[in-house]
Amino acid sequence: MSPTKICSAFVIVTVLCVTRPVVAGPSELVSRQTAARQQGGAVLFFASYQGSLREIEFNPIIFNEVVVNQGSAYSNDTGVFTAPVAGIYQFVFAAQLCRGNHNNLWHFMIKGDQRMVCHAQVSGGDTTLSTCYLMDELKKGDQVWMRQIVGSCAWASTISKTITFSGVLLASEGVSTLGGRYGSSCPLPSLGRTKSIASVSAGQSATLSTVAITMLLCLNLLD
Repeated sequence: MSPTKICSAFVIVTVLCVTRPVVAGPSELVSRQTAARQQGGAVLFFASYQGSLREIEFNPIIFNEVVVNQGSAYSNDTGVFTAPVAGIYQFVFAAQLCRGNHNNLWHFMIKGDQRMVCHAQVSGGDTTLSTCYLMDELKKGDQVWMRQIVGSCAWASTISKTITFSGVLLASEGVSTLGGRYGSSCPLPSLGRTKSIASVSAGQSATLSTVAITMLLCLNLLD
């Protein structure tokens, strides 16, 4: 392969390394896990309601079947989630609507205040699964639950899990709990008299200077 083609290939690979998303390596994951433990560990739950929620007020709805409750922040006795650490949380409520003409309204409640309304309607013999999402920043000790308004109707059996409430801690004190980020894990090539070139750190953002260095090395090779 000619030097010109080699240089072109190096530049293309470098650009891809600069821009593509990567997943943190083992050492980074250990660092992230350590930080997460310092902030209280992973927090996530998934709970379902067994039976139907028919046309009366439930405040809160008590999702009595707990499938996942890492961090033990959700109580199936009260139906309330209590934030164990300050951070950004995402909550999801899903309900299979009853057939018939119902004006279905559910509220995400935080500290006793209505934070978001989940509204859905179908007519006649139709039914559908309604899903609502809420992302909010909570303080330690803040409580979150679901409230059903009079006239709403959702259906579930003991095994269907079609009325559910779930939540997850996304970030705490600036530390993401997702484990992935954008960066570069591609080392740059060694050419000619250059012994080594430091690869872009997995903890830093790659810049256009990386491309410039590669192009200079190519020019050096072509001389």
